[in-house]
Amino acid sequence: MREYKCLHTNIFKENTFHIEPIRDEDKYAILNIRNEQLYHLRQSEPLTAEKQEQYFATVVSALFETERPGQLLFSFFQDNQFVGYGGLVHINWVDKHAEISFIMKTELEKEHFAGFWSNYLKLIEKVAFEELKFHKIFTYAFDLRPHLYPVLLESGFREEARLPEHCFFDGKYLDVLIHSKINTNVWFRKALDTDVALYYTWANDPTVRSNSYSSETIPYENHVKWFASKLKDENCFMVVFQNHDNVNIGQVRIQKTATASAIIGISTDEKHRGKGYAAKMIAQASAAFLVKNPEICISAYIKLDNPASAKAFEKAGYQLKETVDYENVASFHYIKSYENR
Repeated sequence: MREYKCLHTNIFKENTFHIEPIRDEDKYAILNIRNEQLYHLRQSEPLTAEKQEQYFATVVSALFETERPGQLLFSFFQDNQFVGYGGLVHINWVDKHAEISFIMKTELEKEHFAGFWSNYLKLIEKVAFEELKFHKIFTYAFDLRPHLYPVLLESGFREEARLPEHCFFDGKYLDVLIHSKINTNVWFRKALDTDVALYYTWANDPTVRSNSYSSETIPYENHVKWFASKLKDENCFMVVFQNHDNVNIGQVRIQKTATASAIIGISTDEKHRGKGYAAKMIAQASAAFLVKNPEICISAYIKLDNPASAKAFEKAGYQLKETVDYENVASFHYIKSYENR
């Protein structure tokens, strides 16, 4: 396996998927994929075997000889079977940003488009954010594949720009959409049954209890039952956040109510307070929830004597609606909707 000089790790894994530096043995499979999907690629004509051989012998081979190549290309696998390829292209090493490139085998798109894309994005984020410490990654796509954009939004990307009639393709001008993601140094995953003790520790933290609307210590038996019920509750969005060292730093829970609304709650591990994580956690979790529930408005209720939490919600884009008595306690009522996500 060839290795990129700029990477300490060259194989990145997520679930049953992994990427590794682009292999010569995949060049004809890549040729076929690109020729089958010309409609959305910046490729004016079909590739030939001769051109592909020359490209791999010159452009691709040179990528492994420099400390700062213009692109990093990877073969993409599921269960160790080659299913696509992509990478970081148009890399700007000064400003630390790059465009994301990815295509999968054409015959897999119908059944696996969203799953492959979402797992690939997790892998390429490991390369860009964890390994290279880049500031920003983005996609640049002709407005031809509407099924791609929900995947990007659910993965934490935001539509940064739409360039009207920006490219002339197949006899007409097309818009170009740019979706981007900033390196916030925090990521989330779904809460698991193995997190029950972790959540119990966070729930009974003295600061968390004092800021809660129910300040009594929670018995462990009660917590276990509550936690199991929330994991099964389809109306509960519950995620654990981790930092770049894969350390658990806190949790966000968004609970749908009977009306078209939801209530958000957050807690940060005591060792990771004061580091600016809270606003990032709130913003990421809220955006992911609202993409799947655009009709719902999220509410946050915060005691008036907890200005730090209020500031975190404001930094996350929440708007102060009113001051109310919530659970018989004077509180701020902040809201966030799909339109202002």
